[in-house]
Amino acid sequence: MTKETTPDTIKVDIIMLATEHIDIYTQYSIPMWEKYCKMHGYNFFHYSEKILEDMAFTWSRIQMMIDHQKKSSADYIMMVDADTLIYHNMYDLQVSEIVNRHMKPGQQILFQKDGSDRFGLYFSHNFKLSYDLKRWVLPNAGFNIMANTEEVRNFLQTWIDLGRGRLKHIADIHPRTQNVLIRGVLQDPELDKLVGYLPSKLVSKRNTKFVQHLSAMSKEKIASRIKAEFDKTF
Repeated sequence: MTKETTPDTIKVDIIMLATEHIDIYTQYSIPMWEKYCKMHGYNFFHYSEKILEDMAFTWSRIQMMIDHQKKSSADYIMMVDADTLIYHNMYDLQVSEIVNRHMKPGQQILFQKDGSDRFGLYFSHNFKLSYDLKRWVLPNAGFNIMANTEEVRNFLQTWIDLGRGRLKHIADIHPRTQNVLIRGVLQDPELDKLVGYLPSKLVSKRNTKFVQHLSAMSKEKIASRIKAEFDKTF
């Protein structure tokens, strides 16, 4: 069951995996997330080293979530990519509000949608994959809110196990973790029912109001975009 929450009553950790090679933009994104956490009494954790040596770097994010869940007392853990920014006028929005509004009964995970709204319509960013799998809404593995529960830890461990095992042949093919998530984990009805999706108006690459998740850009362009919002914030 989804945990009932009210503002300021839940414990939240926000975690990010970012090595020093992207300092060009994490010098801006990390302080933004630290400010957000400080405003709401959340904890921010920056993991700076690759965790899994036998898999592509993005898989370390999944292991990071498993490891953090095991040692955390938080009710919810929000994982954010290093290339995310919070809009300067949206710091008041709390995780409890997002969970209460968008996590339906029975769900324990909210993923960013791998798509965005344009001209009043939702578009998948990977139309071919959506068409192949007959699943219009696909998850983006780079931003999520997860309950700190045994069911979620099993979800995450299954994700890793499939990437190392039965679906190893696609675990290093772009989009890597999302490949295994969509083609493996979410094919299990019991795991799929744990998952809900954040509206693209909250988190997306474009046309969003709370968090913009930048990608498919050079480090310099990402840094420039995050700094522009950073300068409005500080």
